[in-house]
Formats: sequence, C-alpha cells, structure tokens
Amino acid sequence: MGQLEDLQAFTHIVEHESIGKAAALNGIAKSAMSRKLRLLEARLQTRLIVRTTRQWSLTEAGRQYYERGKQLLSSFDEFEADVREEDRALSGEIRLSVPLYFGRLALTRPLLDFASTHPEVQLNVEFSDRLVEVVADQWDLVVRVGHLNDSAMIARPLCAMRHGIYASPEYLEENHPITSPDDLRHHRVLQYGPAKRPKWPFRAASGRNTLVQVRSTLNSYDGGFLLDAAVSGLGVTRLPDFMLAEPLRDGRVVEVLADYRNDPVPIQLVYPEARYLPQRTRALMNHLVDHWR
Repeated sequence: MGQLEDLQAFTHIVEHESIGKAAALNGIAKSAMSRKLRLLEARLQTRLIVRTTRQWSLTEAGRQYYERGKQLLSSFDEFEADVREEDRALSGEIRLSVPLYFGRLALTRPLLDFASTHPEVQLNVEFSDRLVEVVADQWDLVVRVGHLNDSAMIARPLCAMRHGIYASPEYLEENHPITSPDDLRHHRVLQYGPAKRPKWPFRAASGRNTLVQVRSTLNSYDGGFLLDAAVSGLGVTRLPDFMLAEPLRDGRVVEVLADYRNDPVPIQLVYPEARYLPQRTRALMNHLVDHWR
C-alpha cells in the first residue's frame, strides 16, 4: 500500500502544481509531502520534478510516471468498486447518446429490458443524430456509427450496418430500369443531407470501388422522412439497412443494386479512455452487446 499511496501523493502534486496543496489534500504537513517525494525519487533512482525557488516542472520520467500512474490508479479504483458493488443492486444514472433511428428501431427493446431488470438505475437517453462531445458533455456511453478517429476514446463493437439503394415497386415499374449504378443518373434521388449533386459510393463484386454523381430532387436529414418518400414513389434513396427490415418484408420498398453494396460500417459503443467505467455502465454495455450476439 505504501507504493500506491506514494503514487497517489505524486499525482496530487502534479495536478495541483503545488506540494503544499497536495499536502493539505492528504492531511499531512508540507515537509512530510516533500519527504514523500524525495523518497519516491530515491526509490525510482530518477528525478521526477525539477524544483527551483520559484517554479518546478516535470521531467520526462516524471511525465511518464504520472500518466501511467493515473491509469493504474483508475484501474485500482475500478477494482475496488467492483468488489464493493458485487452483491449490490445496480443504481445511479447512466447518460447514453444514440443515433435517432438506429436507437429507436434497434435499441429500444434492449434498453427497456435493462431498465426493467435494474429499476434503481436511472437511464438518461438522448436519441439524436448530432455528433455529441463525449467528454465535454459528460456522456457515460455513446453509440457511434462508423470508424473511430479519436484516440482518446475506447470503442467496443456492437454490430454493423450497410447502406442500400431502395425504391417502391410502383416507382421501379414506371421508370428506367436500374441494373448498374450509372442508371441512377436518370432517376429522382432522395438524398440524406443537403447535397444537390451527391456522389454515391458503390463496390462491385470484383472489388472495384466507384463513385456515381446523382441529382437529388428531395433532401432531408430525417431518414424516416426519406423512407416515407421512397414508399410514396417519389424516387430512389440510400439508407442504412437497419431501417428497412419492415418495409422490405411488407413489400413497400425493394432493394436495387444489391450486388454493389459497400463494406459493412461498424456501429460501436464509445466511452472516454481515461474515465472510470462504473459497474452499471459496464452492465448496460454488456447487455447491449449480448443482445446483438
């Protein structure tokens, strides 16, 4: 325990940029905190902090010790929390952000099941397609579509989706046949987003990728609205497959160019790398992953 306490004391010094403030936080004299630092450096046989009469700065060894030490302390806190909560009912708030239509169509049932199983957990769920700031907005868990670019985040795979091209049977009967992506140039396009002349990506069975520029006649950020427009025979739309299970089954839309589908896009559970993950949040994450398995 002495080494762990020394590590914690050192992190307090770094974070408060003061030996005196760190001493007060730990309820000891400033001289005692200084002695802890000297003994720590002696044990590690390296200088962690360069001190002068007016200021101090971390050495490279000190920076590495602090960063890796913070990870170790976080893991230790998580371990203790697991032991404390092992036999307790889950409780507390979970702030979760999910994409609007994927959340409503694919996550409603497992989220309600989790809420029913754990009545002491307060689920705070935002259904929105806005790209939330995970750390700044203090989300515990976020569902993201696509590959993760932020190295400060941890991603756990949930499932995957593909975009497909869809239209109503009536529209297809009355318009030019669609047998290749180039045929879309002759069709009314219902486009997600504001682009008037979007480029739709395709991947042939041979593995060749291509972009086809089309002309949109209706634009919206609401995928459900575009689906309704397609069902109404207003044109051809490009939407993720999780939105189409029921309309395809009912025959309200038909998929075209299925042989030109792109590679699957991952849908992932994302949380900050440095944040301690409470047991309730990990339980929800495991529940969602198990549901998709």
